[in-house]
Amino acid sequence: MIIWSGRGILTPLILVGSILLLISISSEKVGVYTFPLSILLAGALNFYLGKKWNNARGRIVVDEVTGERIELKSNHTLFWIKMEYWGVIFGVIGVMQLVTALM
Repeated sequence: MIIWSGRGILTPLILVGSILLLISISSEKVGVYTFPLSILLAGALNFYLGKKWNNARGRIVVDEVTGERIELKSNHTLFWIKMEYWGVIFGVIGVMQLVTALM
């Protein structure tokens, strides 16, 4: 079961899309680096989009009874982890895979 909120479902779709994109445009020379580079690309996209969407301003509403101001905004998460943190996770995995491919 996949648990997400907001646009968090795009996190694995971005990963699969970047892998398919780089596999389709890679040549035999770059074949070893295709997977690590695609993970790094997915990490960069998730980080950028997660920062953009999670830092967007929410809607301010006022409770009529208490007068308290409440900001309503959506979270974009996958398994309770924000999209920008998935970008960092993918970045670390991509760097580890790239180092392994270089050895």
